[in-house]
Amino acid sequence: MSKHDSEARGITRRGFLSAACAVVGTTAATAAMPAAALAVEQGVIGDWTADGSKNVAVPDSAATNASGSDGTYREHNAAAFPANDATPIAPRAVPETWDYECDVCVVGAGGGGLNAAARAAELGADVICVEALGLHGGNAQSAGMCGILGGYSGQNKKHFAFPSYPFDAQALTDWAMDEYHYAADPKLIYKIASEGGKSLDWMADCGVRWRLGEVPVYVAPKNATLDHHVLKMKDATDAMFAFGQRNGVRYKFQCPAMALVRDDSGRIVGLVAREDFGREVYIHAKGAVILTAGGFCNNKALLEKYIPTAAMGCASSYLVGGETGECFRMGLGAGADVSGFNSSASFDGGVDWQAEGGQWARFLYDGMTQLSRQPWLTIDRCGNRLRYMDSRVAEDGANAIYALGDLATIQMTPPGHRSYIIFDADYEDHLAGFAQEHCRKLITPDLEQIDKVPEHYRDWHHGVQDAIDADVLKRRDTLEELEADLGFAPGVLTSAVAKWNECCERGEDDFMYPMPPEWLHAIVKPPFYGCRIGGNLYGTKAGLLINDQMQVVGTNGLVVPGLYAGWHTAGGACGENSYIGDPILGSLMGDVGLAFCGGYLCGTSAVEHELQGAK
Repeated sequence: MSKHDSEARGITRRGFLSAACAVVGTTAATAAMPAAALAVEQGVIGDWTADGSKNVAVPDSAATNASGSDGTYREHNAAAFPANDATPIAPRAVPETWDYECDVCVVGAGGGGLNAAARAAELGADVICVEALGLHGGNAQSAGMCGILGGYSGQNKKHFAFPSYPFDAQALTDWAMDEYHYAADPKLIYKIASEGGKSLDWMADCGVRWRLGEVPVYVAPKNATLDHHVLKMKDATDAMFAFGQRNGVRYKFQCPAMALVRDDSGRIVGLVAREDFGREVYIHAKGAVILTAGGFCNNKALLEKYIPTAAMGCASSYLVGGETGECFRMGLGAGADVSGFNSSASFDGGVDWQAEGGQWARFLYDGMTQLSRQPWLTIDRCGNRLRYMDSRVAEDGANAIYALGDLATIQMTPPGHRSYIIFDADYEDHLAGFAQEHCRKLITPDLEQIDKVPEHYRDWHHGVQDAIDADVLKRRDTLEELEADLGFAPGVLTSAVAKWNECCERGEDDFMYPMPPEWLHAIVKPPFYGCRIGGNLYGTKAGLLINDQMQVVGTNGLVVPGLYAGWHTAGGACGENSYIGDPILGSLMGDVGLAFCGGYLCGTSAVEHELQGAK
């Protein structure tokens, strides 16, 4: 017998956006989550309400900041990660009785999961959606904008599409394939391109009020700048949650997924979850299980195994809502193949908190993050200068947007390993003159929706002071002390600073990629500051292999029956070794756009293939 739940139911990328730009999600301040939303005991490793971690054994600062045991690559402190397990999670056998019955079970109530559940329910499916946290929205609530490159009705009204208007999904696919050096799935890219705009119009019909020309869907004319944006996407996730409720979706919060259920024929027929973090319940999904609970940005073992470049080069992840990889591991256990090996996307502004015993994941807007993104003297472990990518808009807004990801790539992968910023006591006097745009602006009291920024971080100085107190941002009385405590060999940092100061005195930078004269500020006044930086990982592009119907594909090349996946559980369209990091290119449309569109596609395909096709 079964128990039924009775709860209520052909252009270069540097020319990209020269006339207009549609810009990305996941670039805004992270919301403060209530304690009830968290899946771990407060005050321990993985407690995202805490600024640091308890009882973490870490190596000496100098050794950690210098290198790994082989003298080159960084070593992660596993205790600072909320997850550290790459083991596939094997499916369970069909139980004698099921605790709940449904047509479609969705894992994750973030942007993708909300859309998958709502779409499947709208098409007539009985849907259960499980979520480990105590609230809906996931990492999508932290997003500022949704990047869609054309096909949305609001963009059509403004005669916008990329690479040209009128919108042509094939033209966008051709451009993307060229950018990915053809190491991508053209059928999946075409599906995303052709359905992305439709998914936004569908969400508008569901109650989401998109605002074109502001956020979340942004079209910027040439020479225009982006408004600083914070948590606009929360409105969209709230609306989709409400739409799902109206269509009978049964949401189960604080109910983390544990394992898939597979029958004797090899079909995925359900899910095991821990209801209220307590008893295990078996959910019978007669049609399909959709995995949408994210990737594995915060799982050390999975990063090192599947995205080694990010593991070595990224300094942090800001996806504080989870991203620990259970969905990915469940797919592996069901025989799924992996796509996008060593592929990821990053912003600049990665600050190495975990090297000092802090958490790997941090707030994206905490003051220290923005401070790290400014044009300071930046060197690698050998003392070589690193190029700075300017985010001021100037003549082409595209270059400014690309700078956010390009700088991350520079900082992640220098030949001399590891990257460091150095400045002196007068740093605050220089910030206005740097005039950086977008996510590099400092938090100020007049910031739009400042009330949604955690109160502690509404003054950017607080985040910087946190970093100083944790010795993440090292403040030392002499350059020699700073050099030693950052792990440089004697003379490396001091020589680099001396050469920099000579350029500042001349008013002309002799570096191959020179700083403008107004940015040349000598490092002479103590105390002196230094910090290890790298990419700020915001998206795993390695994940479960899917086809253009969002069906998970096994290592045998065949579809795993009954199993679907959306971003970032799925690997997406890019192939191996893509870590370009660009907010748009790294995910084609921006991660929030992919999550929303992917969820819409998952819900549609699951019903069409597993329910309507079975009747």
